[in-house]
Amino acid sequence: MATTIKRIYTLALAKIIEAPGTDVDFDSYSPTLLDSLLVEAMPYENAIRAQRGDAELTSTPEVTAIDSTALDWDDRITRVALPWGLAAALLFDDENRKAESVMFRNEFVSALEDAAPAVPDYGEE
Repeated sequence: MATTIKRIYTLALAKIIEAPGTDVDFDSYSPTLLDSLLVEAMPYENAIRAQRGDAELTSTPEVTAIDSTALDWDDRITRVALPWGLAAALLFDDENRKAESVMFRNEFVSALEDAAPAVPDYGEE
């Protein structure tokens, strides 16, 4: 089942103990931040797709709003990695939460690496 942009946003806010609608900046900047995180995550999604024999992505969907747009990506990316990445990005300029931001960014990168196949499938020779 595909995960929605809104679900990714809600999962990210839960990591920083916030609720949707409580911070105008979070609501405003999250689409753009998530848009850039998708670009970072695309090679990992493509590695997963290649291993399954599915067509790889040539571009990422453009995120312009926190809405019910569904992403048909691997759940390990949409429900684990991307929320960590978005949480990190949202806390980036909060001087009191810099350490959390760095830890969350590390979780994002680690989750992407965990999701990707360890050995690419290059097909039979």
